Amino acid sequence: MEDKDNSKKNTRKFLLAGAVLVVIVALGFFWYLGREDKNTRVETTEEAMEVLSQTPETQVETNPVKKVPDINPVEKTNPFKTNNPFQ
Repeated sequence: MEDKDNSKKNTRKFLLAGAVLVVIVALGFFWYLGREDKNTRVETTEEAMEVLSQTPETQVETNPVKKVPDINPVEKTNPFKTNNPFQ
C-alpha cells in the first residue's frame, strides 16, 4: 500500500516539476522574442527587399590574421646561401 502512495507522490512531483519547467521555458522564449529591436517596419515587398539587401555595418576588424608576425622558420633558413663545410 505504501508503494502505491509513494509512486503517486513521485508522479505528482514529476508532473509538477515538468509543468514548472515548461512555464519557465515559455517565459524565457517570450522574453527573448520581446527584447528584439523592432524599429524597422516594412509596408511593401519592395521595402522588404531593400531592407533585407542592406549589409550590416561592422565596427570590428574582421581579419584576425592581418597583424600576425611572420615566424615561419623555413623562409628564414636557406641552405644555399651558406658555404658548404665539406669543400
